Amino acid sequence: MHHWVRGLMLIVLSATLTCAMSLAQAQDDMDSEPSYEPATAYNPSPAPTSTTVSEKNYTGLLEALPLYESGISNPWPIVPETQRILKPGSKNPAVLNLEERLKRTRDLPETYPGKRYYDRNVAEAVKVFQWRHGLHVDGVVGKDTLNALNVPAEVRVKQLRLNIKRWEDLSTKLGHRYLMVNIPEFRLHLIDNDQEALTMKVVVGKPELQTPQLTSSITRIVFNPPWNIPRKIAQNDIVPKVIENPSYLNENSIRIFNSEESDAYEISRYDVDWRDAKSNGFQYHLRQDPGEKNALGMVKFEFQNTDSVYLHDTPAKNFFSQDYRALSHGCVRLEKPFALVSYFIQNDPRIDETGVQERLDRGTTSYFRVQAPLPIIITYLTAWIDDHGLVNFRDDLYQIDNPAPIPDQVQGGTMTNIDN
Repeated sequence: MHHWVRGLMLIVLSATLTCAMSLAQAQDDMDSEPSYEPATAYNPSPAPTSTTVSEKNYTGLLEALPLYESGISNPWPIVPETQRILKPGSKNPAVLNLEERLKRTRDLPETYPGKRYYDRNVAEAVKVFQWRHGLHVDGVVGKDTLNALNVPAEVRVKQLRLNIKRWEDLSTKLGHRYLMVNIPEFRLHLIDNDQEALTMKVVVGKPELQTPQLTSSITRIVFNPPWNIPRKIAQNDIVPKVIENPSYLNENSIRIFNSEESDAYEISRYDVDWRDAKSNGFQYHLRQDPGEKNALGMVKFEFQNTDSVYLHDTPAKNFFSQDYRALSHGCVRLEKPFALVSYFIQNDPRIDETGVQERLDRGTTSYFRVQAPLPIIITYLTAWIDDHGLVNFRDDLYQIDNPAPIPDQVQGGTMTNIDN
């Protein structure tokens, strides 16, 4: 089943910590995964059955390239903006343009008879198109769907060529077990023995506070983590809030220290000139204590990197119901962090779910070094092949695709450096 439509989800512990932990089997009632699953009858080729993720995507995108290149020599029709949005039941000449456009990328059968009526077949084709482009799947041609339909074939061909090269490069980095965060997809994939063992939504950095691309290994889990607030966030976000509300620090369990060192001493908020700090810079260190208000939630996952980023829980669960999730300061927030905890502690004699719950209940910070470090790659892929064999595209969130050199020709044949 496609990773966007999995029915059974692992539970996220409630903030009150009063429920028993059943990380591996419980259904997450708060999960907003769409129930829609695309029909693939019109896809030009089935999902590749390669042994690695890299090879599947490299081969699938390469096979899709001629279809999109044909849209350059024979341009796709423009779907015009209409006074009323196109939706099931609409009767409009623009439906003919919509049908032809969907045929060109095999979202609708090429033999489908053109007509001005938006029937259920057209609605289903629009849903497949929306699925492939990470849009809200409702079968209605709203603004975002219309914009995606009218992206020129030249742009999609460039995306395909660029991502074919990216998948080829990734083949040297991806083994048989790893965790991958794809920034434009807003999603995490955990691969074990070349099979997807876990997937979940993530929140990534805003375009002005980008999550970095990196390769490392997850080595440690922190339960009930404090949040050492970066100086930039303290200066730009926290100081103005304290000026507006002098009780802000107490209400959010944030304390002031003279430095970030282990021997730092605490400072009273009354000893800080907050207006001067706003104008001339905040010279102290802020730390948020563990607890239900902590921005890192109840758990974080650490890996060595020069950007001081990590994966973590979050109390802001509402963000995961949004399609656009570039909302953080750069770290990666996890939809189901305790599903990842469960993966790490399985078959580990040192701790079980009860032991995790006991650590959380204590409310104090504790550290757990994982038994088998997990390679992690945070990457930037704007095209890939899903489990249905469908080509997926995503927006160039950080404008990385545009300035990057894109090869004019992508050679066919066997992919090099594929892991065996």
